[in-house]
Amino acid sequence: MSRAWCHRALLMIVVAMMAMTACVHTIDEDGKLRDDLPLDSLRDGDLVFRQGIGPESEAVLRLDSAKGQYSHIGIVVNDNGTWKVVHAVPGESDDGIDIVKIEPIDTFFISTRAEHGAIMRFDGCDDITAQKAAKKAVQLVGIPFDYNYNWQDSTRLYCTQLVAVAYSSVGVNILGDISRINDHNTRNAIVFPSDIASNDSLITIFKF
Repeated sequence: MSRAWCHRALLMIVVAMMAMTACVHTIDEDGKLRDDLPLDSLRDGDLVFRQGIGPESEAVLRLDSAKGQYSHIGIVVNDNGTWKVVHAVPGESDDGIDIVKIEPIDTFFISTRAEHGAIMRFDGCDDITAQKAAKKAVQLVGIPFDYNYNWQDSTRLYCTQLVAVAYSSVGVNILGDISRINDHNTRNAIVFPSDIASNDSLITIFKF
């Protein structure tokens, strides 16, 4: 049994336990929205990372052999003048059904969901290409969350897979050279947010 398969199995167990203990998760009403986000500097296709709060985030960080700082990732899109994030995450739906969702960027970074965070920009493509990737992400809203973390199945998506699919649709490999994706264990691989955050073509424009 490969280490990658064990990692995927453990993460699936954690997510299943979350579903059994809390069918519906809403934002803590005491959560604080950030007022220091660089909204005037954002562009469609920017990537948002956060270190979450909760057992699922802790599981991701423990299983990430690269010891990454972030447990979750999404993609930024301008929705009629409001900056929002498209992302795939378990345990944050209002009806207990986990899907690719879109929500305001300050909600993505609310204090009850994010202990640390960053906004990064992929310097390997122009504004128009990044905008097209963001548009693709919006088209994926509503797709079920992938509890199996199967990289080869795009009918269900998890967070890093969503970002990769959005950018690959415009011919951009957001992953860079990641050995765990290029080897024979691709089917069982889990791509962590750190795999994307470590891309040399990413520029950090905000961090907390």
